[in-house]
Amino acid sequence: MPKAEPYAFRPLAAVDLPLLAKWLESRHVRRWWSDPAKALASMEKHIDAASVSCFIVTLNGKDFAFVQAADLDDVALAGQPKGTYGIDQFIGIEELAGKGHGPAFMIGFCDMLFAKGAQRILVDPHPDNAFAIRAYTKAGFQGLGETTTNYGRALLMALDRQENDTQ
Repeated sequence: MPKAEPYAFRPLAAVDLPLLAKWLESRHVRRWWSDPAKALASMEKHIDAASVSCFIVTLNGKDFAFVQAADLDDVALAGQPKGTYGIDQFIGIEELAGKGHGPAFMIGFCDMLFAKGAQRILVDPHPDNAFAIRAYTKAGFQGLGETTTNYGRALLMALDRQENDTQ
């Protein structure tokens, strides 16, 4: 698996929206994300928003993926500790999917969230999305069970801050 060092996260900007639109229309992303226009509108709404932080992920300086993190402390999530974040991500360039980049950049992104005080990070892939579940598992996430979200069925998975993590 590639190491996290070649990955960087830069805040989403309006100039990135055409690239995101292209990625959201691609078959491998569209299969698991909502309507591309609706997803893009949501991402645009979160530029400079406090509730959700959106980033373009770069690999050796080249844009290739998207990741967002939401502080879920204001959301009623039964049994989740204070400091829980939810993340969503996708690799926009299909040729780079399935090469170990997803787990690698997620590890780096989660480390960044833990350094900022996160205690738990949640993901909620569709239970049929074996590709995403495998990537999250490789990144250290563990299944908590199936649930239903606003988007339908989901497998809730968590990665918890380890005691030896530094803030």
